Amino acid sequence: MVLRHLLLTGLIGLFLHPNQGGAQSTICPFSKVTSAHLVESSWQYLQTVHTSSNTVIHQGLDAFPSYLHFRFDQTAETFTSDVYAEHNWKVLQGQLYLPYQGDSVFCIQQPQADRLTLGFQTGERNESYTYVFQKVEAEATPFVRPWYELPTILVKRDKTSRSNKGKSPWWAFWRRWQKGNPPDSPPLRIQIEVTGGGYYGGLNPVYRQYVKINSEGRLIREVQTAREGLMVTRKNIDRSELEEFTVWIRDQGFFDFEREYDCTDPLCHRRKGEKPRPMPLQVLVTMGQRTKIVSVPIWGEDNQHVQYIHYPPLIDQIVETVYQMADRMDRK
Repeated sequence: MVLRHLLLTGLIGLFLHPNQGGAQSTICPFSKVTSAHLVESSWQYLQTVHTSSNTVIHQGLDAFPSYLHFRFDQTAETFTSDVYAEHNWKVLQGQLYLPYQGDSVFCIQQPQADRLTLGFQTGERNESYTYVFQKVEAEATPFVRPWYELPTILVKRDKTSRSNKGKSPWWAFWRRWQKGNPPDSPPLRIQIEVTGGGYYGGLNPVYRQYVKINSEGRLIREVQTAREGLMVTRKNIDRSELEEFTVWIRDQGFFDFEREYDCTDPLCHRRKGEKPRPMPLQVLVTMGQRTKIVSVPIWGEDNQHVQYIHYPPLIDQIVETVYQMADRMDRK
């Protein structure tokens, strides 16, 4: 784990023997902890604590931003000091296995709903330490859900006794009578994503371009270049503006477009393999129960001002509007 590596080689190295490396977990008392406690959860690093003295030796949050995301496919995302990485993970008998530069094992010492406490031992005398994380919503992390990944839904079912299975309790009528008017329906679900587009090349090649606007108007933009690395921008868009933009997209016929607009001649197909290499464009728009994804393998014009694929001009208008929302400085 990036966080563990930076702490062990940095601040913790001031207290421990410099020649001793590698963290070993303590015996975990909570053997009933499973992967289900962590799957599809996101965490932000709070602090590192020396266990025996209960002394905080390192602070996180804004002073040291670091995040974890445990995926359902047993891969974990980490983001520490602008460094993004992926690892395999698993939980076995209360121990979290999170490989990074060799096997690392951490003890989940205090499983709580909003806290993740990972214990380990290191140093010449096997001193014990804990990493403390707080649970955060996915939108508050630098991780971005891929366009092809469906939203995660966690379902919890209440326990029902056998004798009352399928029957309503005697007080159900009283509760229904007390409810009165039903609550307002939730706002219409909206999501807009723009991935890729343009050409890969030049003095500062772009490896990744991604913009997402969720239903609450939270905009996240990721740009990764050869020189600057990964840059993440977050800001808020008014819900009213987002609704107007989405309704306009619908009224322009976006949901009736083809799934993909591809090459229709040999010259276009040959251009896909030439330099500067095209970056395929994907535009996703969700409005209520309707979701449409449109792909364009070669978007826009190349350096010779040639447009190889003819697609609806609305695609350009959507992309330009989304990037204008991401670039403007009126709302952070």
